[in-house]
Amino acid sequence: MGYKNILIVFIALPYFYFSQWGCTDPQAINYDINATINDGSCVYPNTNYTLSLVNNLNDTLHENSGLIRIGNFLYTFNDSGNEALIYELDTLGIVLRTIIINGATNVDWEAITSNSTHVYIGDVGNNYGNRQNLCLYRFPISELSLDSVQAEKLPFYWSDQTQFAPLPNANNYDCEAIVADADSITLYSKNWIDLNTRRYRLPCFWYDTIAAQLRDSFAVDGLITDACMDTLLNRSYLLGYKNNGNNFYTSFVWCLWDYEASQVFSGNRRRIEIGNVINLAQTEGITLTSANKGYISSEKVSSVITIAPKLFRFDFEQFFVSNAADVPIKPVIEYQLIPHLTEGYYEIIIPQAFNDCMFSDLQGRRIHNEISHKFNIYEHGLMLLSVDGINTLLFLP
Repeated sequence: MGYKNILIVFIALPYFYFSQWGCTDPQAINYDINATINDGSCVYPNTNYTLSLVNNLNDTLHENSGLIRIGNFLYTFNDSGNEALIYELDTLGIVLRTIIINGATNVDWEAITSNSTHVYIGDVGNNYGNRQNLCLYRFPISELSLDSVQAEKLPFYWSDQTQFAPLPNANNYDCEAIVADADSITLYSKNWIDLNTRRYRLPCFWYDTIAAQLRDSFAVDGLITDACMDTLLNRSYLLGYKNNGNNFYTSFVWCLWDYEASQVFSGNRRRIEIGNVINLAQTEGITLTSANKGYISSEKVSSVITIAPKLFRFDFEQFFVSNAADVPIKPVIEYQLIPHLTEGYYEIIIPQAFNDCMFSDLQGRRIHNEISHKFNIYEHGLMLLSVDGINTLLFLP
């Protein structure tokens, strides 16, 4: 059992519920019934999920890459070297309209996202790792009703990149995933070499050319091709695929939740395997309709066999909601602690509803073992209190 250093000032809080760090998700292999604060340590069993096919997409969308939902419509585009256009689809994947993006060039569009005010298109594809003209294009979300919009160009570069030698599909500065929230843009790298992803941040608007600031990284064991986020419940999803040999790709979604603020890699991280290239084609876009549900799109595969581009639905609710009947209820205990500093001890009172109480140090050596609900502790420092099998880490200064 691991512990973190915790400093608790008891003098000002004679009644205190002692928090314990650990895995708080009952679906995890290492779920800790005594944990009250999630520390991001949850480990999950191998998980497979079958997407629901909505439709094969029109061949016009053979290189679709990136997907968003706004209202009752989906929006996507074709990637590198295609025209500066986005396509409006209904929820069956039928193309309804084509929207011209003026002031933009499709060098290698790979991602699309939106917040409450603007749509952002990511010209961020970088298979060779040597691009020095990366940018986002943005336009007001209200203009999606038009057939032609004027985009603003927002150029940037990676804050940690210093070498620009061309390394096709052998560099860590490719990117296909961006997510917008109210005040910033998050970008996730597509690392061909180490199969990690790095998280970068940009503001929602800027002048000139600025650096996308590196924040942290996560070993996703694959290539990240899109991302989306539910800002209300703080849940993020990373879509990707992995070459398992001979270009046989399997696809996955990383579900990230119960994290602090924007630190998306600090909470629970569960990988959902969703299928392979034969039944999915090449998965490239993900978007949400609610915190748990959404769409995934894929582009056409043309190699040994031809697989049409597709649109799928998913519902991951089962991975976030546990059967309450199967989850033990953790009791909430208020320990009364009265400091007697001049005499050099603490008086601790355990509620009468509990029986066995034991104090030990971190090496397991017993300090007190009493049935009494009221006793004095003269020791100081870190110790473990066990009350009817419920463990709590205490620091007595």
